[in-house]
Amino acid sequence: MFAQGGNWMRPKGTILVADDDHHVRRAVAARLTALGYRPLEAANGLSVLAQYLAQPVDAILLDHGMPVGKGQLIARMIRNESDVPIIFLSGYGRDCFRDIVMQLPDVYYLSKPLDDEKLATLLDAVLGSHTKASTPTRFAQPAYGEQPPTAARPESTV
Repeated sequence: MFAQGGNWMRPKGTILVADDDHHVRRAVAARLTALGYRPLEAANGLSVLAQYLAQPVDAILLDHGMPVGKGQLIARMIRNESDVPIIFLSGYGRDCFRDIVMQLPDVYYLSKPLDDEKLATLLDAVLGSHTKASTPTRFAQPAYGEQPPTAARPESTV
């Protein structure tokens, strides 16, 4: 619960913020809090997966160039398990993300430095059209002879 204007309000949703730069991560978390979201933080790819598995999140803001698991690899792993919206935040140009955004549903891109208004608009749009708090099914490989689980995911436009 957050205090806003002296009143306690329920957060709009839980957003996992993943960036290896501590200052960027803290700044994005502060912006999300100001927008009424509850941020969780992760400093590397492995930490993203651990946080994601520990509790449901409504969206993930994911840096591209993190240690211990690059952003695009982490996005593919999570997309195999869930349809949680993933938004890449990166200083790399949009062209670096064209393929993954086109291949995976509910994957988006925002450039750094981050524009607060664009972030708020995109989060409102993707969370407004998405079911709340995606929980992964599992990250384990199927047992020998077992078919991997298939989950129907809504198609998205990019």
